[in-house]
Amino acid sequence: MRLTVLHPELKPLIGEFAGGLMPIRLGEDTTLSLVIKTQKEAILAAKMNGSFAFYLPALPSSTVTTTSLITAFFDDDDEPLIISTPLFGDDNFSQGIIEILKYEKVDVYFFDEQNYEWMSFRTALEDNGSCLIGVEDIHLLGYHPETAKSIHGVLSDWFGNRSQQDDECAIQVMFKEELSPNDIFVLDMTPEVNNYQGGPGFRRDTLTRTDPGYHQERDISACLLRAFGPRQIMMNPRRKDTFKEILDHLVLTDQLAILIQAKDSPTTEAGISRTLERKRRSTHSQIDDAIRQINGAARYLQRETTAMLVVGGKDMEISLGQRRVIGLAIVKELFDDEGEAYAAACKKLTGLSGGGVVMDYNSFHAFTHRFNTEADFIRALDRLIERVSTNGWIKVKDEVFDGVLDWVEELRAMPGS
Repeated sequence: MRLTVLHPELKPLIGEFAGGLMPIRLGEDTTLSLVIKTQKEAILAAKMNGSFAFYLPALPSSTVTTTSLITAFFDDDDEPLIISTPLFGDDNFSQGIIEILKYEKVDVYFFDEQNYEWMSFRTALEDNGSCLIGVEDIHLLGYHPETAKSIHGVLSDWFGNRSQQDDECAIQVMFKEELSPNDIFVLDMTPEVNNYQGGPGFRRDTLTRTDPGYHQERDISACLLRAFGPRQIMMNPRRKDTFKEILDHLVLTDQLAILIQAKDSPTTEAGISRTLERKRRSTHSQIDDAIRQINGAARYLQRETTAMLVVGGKDMEISLGQRRVIGLAIVKELFDDEGEAYAAACKKLTGLSGGGVVMDYNSFHAFTHRFNTEADFIRALDRLIERVSTNGWIKVKDEVFDGVLDWVEELRAMPGS
């Protein structure tokens, strides 16, 4: 945890950042360092490989040839985990990224979505033919939110159709020297991520997770605390009569009951190295199991005028009353080309008065980061459910991309930006 120990002033900035790449200048350093805030699976893939890669495609626009950045972490050779980063010629953020990409070496610090620092390395950059050293004249576009969204889509399409030559021309980022130990164990007792109902008041965490349920439930609880009060969130509610757990989370507002069931897989070297086909089958199975449990919990809560529950060892009486009921199934990952199947799964939640939707965990994190008040969260969730039920599947991660753009807008508005 080198960075946050030596430079604690950076913790609020990293906490406010939804995710991606963040160039930073430490103290009196003349060169920039790089923070990468991303999912644990990407961090573990980088650790396993001792490397990751930067892709800078030459992209045609209406007037010039431009570029932007894809950062790839190879859990799978063909479809690795990626971060898309639009680059612009008129903001310091992009200029910092470009500066780093031209270095021969750079210090890289890895954080997950809960702002835990897992590892840091001094790396060597090997540019094997990116457009930064090519003969083509590259111009970065001026920033505009709509331009950022367009580039985001173009990057995704380009990467999905990249060639072997594109892979060979990527900038390879090779780990050379550990800046701090990477066998980290986290014990977090801070109230802001632990004071929901049903928790012990602390959480433990490691980069490798063999017991995914424990960790995912607490990750989701911490995300929910961004938008809801601690007394509104109940983790692992159980029936008093049978002591059977009915859900992972029950969130109650004055008008709404949100029933959340999550399914996860171990975050281990073996887990992230599974074939893509196995990961796809696992996702479908997890969605089916989560939806089945949500609908079962809804039937129980609606059948009982007052449901007798046990939450964190305490007896609770819960009455749904006139509350609308929404189901939210959260799984490890979704795949962009299987939207029809996900839309069909969402239809299995239409028996709930408020309907329901399926999300991957990283989109849920981004969703709570972007819509971080009760009113905003509910409004956005209702809109998402309505759009999926009316128009078919849409990518939740694209819906919350505005959160990153908002952060960029705030940086651009700062003095000196």
